[in-house]
Amino acid sequence: MKIGVFPGSFNPVHIGHLAVANYIVEYEEYDEIWFLITPKNPLKKKNDFLNQELRLELIEKSIQGYDKFKICTIEWNMPQPTYTINTLQKLRMTYPQNNFELIIGADNWGTIHRWKDYQIILKNFRVLIYPRRGSERIYFNHPNVSLIEKAPLIEISSSVIRYALKKGRDMRFYMPTGTFERVKETDFFNCDTDETTEIQE
Repeated sequence: MKIGVFPGSFNPVHIGHLAVANYIVEYEEYDEIWFLITPKNPLKKKNDFLNQELRLELIEKSIQGYDKFKICTIEWNMPQPTYTINTLQKLRMTYPQNNFELIIGADNWGTIHRWKDYQIILKNFRVLIYPRRGSERIYFNHPNVSLIEKAPLIEISSSVIRYALKKGRDMRFYMPTGTFERVKETDFFNCDTDETTEIQE
């Protein structure tokens, strides 16, 4: 099968994640999209991160009933910190029957030269890029790289949602059905922090 690997912290998952993945799997001829839930970044504050099990639960709730979306937690049992090249190679070895391609935002493509062994990624894996704000200023000329020009440009980020929740805002329409209520139940974001509203994730 042709699998699109869609990595992220999904902290929390929001409708932008699902809309982009939905477009890609339906219009770019993928059999499935795998939501690759990355472990907690050790450089981020502990009180900024939902635990892995809750992030998994939220995505499970979000994609229920849609067979083309799957969840992948392979990085949870890999040495930390994890690197994309190691994850892609691990997926290829674990599931040799599948053809894996990496899906990232244009903002990540702009910094891919900083990734560990990025040349090996580009040589051995196709990379599909969905547009983000400023995509028109980024150079995409590589034989294994494609920009999905018609994919929806959705400027919603997990960081903005986290900040809003900490300020007591009702963000239910930014998140899949039932996930806003589940996060509210945890009282996880009932604290005021200095987190910035960077447009990422």
